[in-house]
Amino acid sequence: MKRVGIDIGGTFTDIVVFDEETGAVTRSKTPSVPSAPEQGFMTALSLAEVALDQVRTLVHGTTIVTNLILERKGAKVALITTKGFRDILEIMRATRPLPYDLAWRKPQPLIPRSLCFEVDERLMASGEVATPIDRAAVEDVVRKVLAEGVEGIAVSLLHSYRNDSHERLVADVIRSLAPDMPLSVSSVVCREIREYERTNTTVANVYAMPRVRRYVAALRDRVGSAGLVNYLSSEGGLQPGQEASDRPVSLCVSGPAGGVLGGAFVGQLTGRKNLITVDMGGTSFDVAVIRDGRFELKNTFEIEWGLPVKTPTIDIKTIGAGGGSIVWVDEGGALQVGPQSAGAEPGPACYGRGGTACTVTDANLVLGLIKEDGLMPLHRDRAEAALRSIADRFGLSVQDAAAGIYRVVNASMASAIRQMTVEKGIDPREFALVPFGGAGGQHAAVLAADVGISEILVPTMASVFSAYGMVSAPIKISRSRTVMAALDDLRWTDLNDIFADLASDIASVESGRSAETRRFEYSLDMKYAKQAHEINVLIEPDWSPSQVVDAFEARHFALYGTRLGHKTAVVTARLTAVAALPPLEPQSGHARPDRKPKPVRTTDMPGVGSSVAVFDRTELWPGMHVDGPCLVEEYDTSFFVPSGATGRVDPYRNLIVRIDGSQGAPHGA
Repeated sequence: MKRVGIDIGGTFTDIVVFDEETGAVTRSKTPSVPSAPEQGFMTALSLAEVALDQVRTLVHGTTIVTNLILERKGAKVALITTKGFRDILEIMRATRPLPYDLAWRKPQPLIPRSLCFEVDERLMASGEVATPIDRAAVEDVVRKVLAEGVEGIAVSLLHSYRNDSHERLVADVIRSLAPDMPLSVSSVVCREIREYERTNTTVANVYAMPRVRRYVAALRDRVGSAGLVNYLSSEGGLQPGQEASDRPVSLCVSGPAGGVLGGAFVGQLTGRKNLITVDMGGTSFDVAVIRDGRFELKNTFEIEWGLPVKTPTIDIKTIGAGGGSIVWVDEGGALQVGPQSAGAEPGPACYGRGGTACTVTDANLVLGLIKEDGLMPLHRDRAEAALRSIADRFGLSVQDAAAGIYRVVNASMASAIRQMTVEKGIDPREFALVPFGGAGGQHAAVLAADVGISEILVPTMASVFSAYGMVSAPIKISRSRTVMAALDDLRWTDLNDIFADLASDIASVESGRSAETRRFEYSLDMKYAKQAHEINVLIEPDWSPSQVVDAFEARHFALYGTRLGHKTAVVTARLTAVAALPPLEPQSGHARPDRKPKPVRTTDMPGVGSSVAVFDRTELWPGMHVDGPCLVEEYDTSFFVPSGATGRVDPYRNLIVRIDGSQGAPHGA
C-alpha cells in the first residue's frame, strides 16, 4: 500500500508518494491554482501516476482557511450573542502591536456590527442562570438574521463554557428554521474561557465553513472515495473530511505543520532530538523548534494580529519572506523584502509569466544560487531587468543589488529564528538546522552561521518536505473544556468525568481504524492561582494532585526559570486521541565512501569565486563528502555549501553539513 501527502502552498502544490512495501519515495511539484486549489490537487495526483485503490491514506495540507481570513473572502455570516455584548468583535483587546504607532488601526472584524445580534439571556460565571432565555424571543432574532441573507451563523453566549443549555436552545431554533444553514456554536467549537477569543474562534469557524465544505466535497467527489482524503490539522495530526468541514479553524496552520512533522521524523531517523526547522517556500518563512524530540504546541493562534483562534497549533513563527517575496523601498529609502508576494500568478519576474516586480528568487538567480533549467525554465534577463529598478535606486550594479537583497532577507529570517530560540531562553547552538522548501537551502548556511548553529541537516526531498512530513503524521483529534477551579477544590472524580465526556466526543468522529489503535494524551492548562495566564502540562490520568503540581512546577521552571510554590489552579482540561499508522521505513542507500563525487558543471557565483563546483544530489551516495564552496542541486531546489564547510551524505541520503560560520556567503552576504 501507499501513502500520499499533498501540500498546497501559495506558489506550488507538492506531492509525495511513499511505498510502504519497498520504502521508495517519489515526488512531484506543480504550480498552485489560487482561484481553484482543488485543480492543483488533482493535477498533482495525475502527475504522481498513483492508483487510488493502492493508497492507504491520502493526507492533504491546505492554506485555504488562512487565506480566506487574511483576504476577507469568507462567507457572509452573522453572530448571535448575549444582550450587551454585540460589540465584542469591535472592541477586541486593548493591546497594540506597536504602542507608539499613532497610525495603527485595529484589524477589520470578520463580521460587521450590522450582522451582530443579541438575545436577552444571561449566565453567571458559575453557570447559574441569571436571566432565562425565551424561545419565542430567540425565534424572532433568528428570523431577523435569516432576513439578512446570511450564509452562516455563529452563536457565542456569555459563560456558555460553564453551561451550554442556552446555546443549545439557540442552535435548536436555527436548525428548525433553517435546517441547512452552516452553524458554529461556541460550546461545541471552543468550550473555553475568554469571551473575545472564544467568540472570534466561533466566528472564524463558520466564516470559512461554506467554502471548506464545498472544497472537501469537491475533493471527495473527484477521488471517488468518501474516506480516502484526510486533512492535516494545525496540531500535526490527520483528521477525516467531516471533522475538517465542521471545524475549519483546525486547518489554520495545516501546510506548515507538515514540515515540522517531517523534521521530527528525520530527527528520530538520524538520532537527533534538538532541531530547528525552517521552511522557506514561495510566500513565507516558517520556523519551529523541536526539543527532546517533541515540538511545542500552543492553544491560541493569531491568523492576523488581533484575530485569535483557540485551537491546538504547532508553535510556528511565520514571516513574509519567501522566494516570491517582493522587494521594495520604503518612504525612508530603506530596502524591504515582503510580506507581499508574487505568488504563483504571475510569480517572480524570472518565471516569465508576466511578473515584473523584483523578488528574492530573482536575486538568487542572479547570484548563481539557482540553475536556469530546473523545475521550470528561468529567465535571467528578466530577473536582471526586475533588479535594475532596485539597483538604479541605490546606484549599484545588478549583482550588488542582488547581494543586498540576500542580506536583507537573511537578516529578517535570522531574527525570526532568534525570536523562537534566544528570546525564549533556548540556545540555538545546541540545535541542528533543518532547512527545506524550494528556497530554504539557498539561505540555510548563512542563517546557521548568523545564529551560531554549526550543523545543518538537509533532508531528502527538501523542496517538498512538508508533503513528506504529512505521510508520517498520526491520526489525531483533540477536544477541550474549561474547568476553572483551584486544584485544592477540584474533585478528581469531576475531572475524570470531564475527560470521559471529551473521550465520548472524540469517539463520535473517529474512524474505526483510529479507534482500534488510538491512545489518549491528557493535559491541563494550569497556573499559579493569582497568575493571569496558564501553561499546558502533560499528565497521566492516574496521577495524584501532588504529582500534577510537581509536573506544573517543573514545566514552569523550564519555561520561566522559577518555582514559586504557590497554590495552583486548573483552567482547562484537554484530551487528544492519537492513532499512529504503521511506521515509515525509508530506503537506505548503498554506502560508497570510496568514490569521490564528480561535479556536473561549474557556475559563476559573485563574491565567492570565479566559479564553484555544482553537484547533482541524485549522484551523491551515503558516505560521500563534498567541500565548500559548492552547490548541491536537485531539479527543484539547490543547497549552497559555503567556504570552509563540509558535507557528508548519511545512510538515508540526507546531507549533513558542518560549517565554521566565518566566511563564504555569496558576495559577502
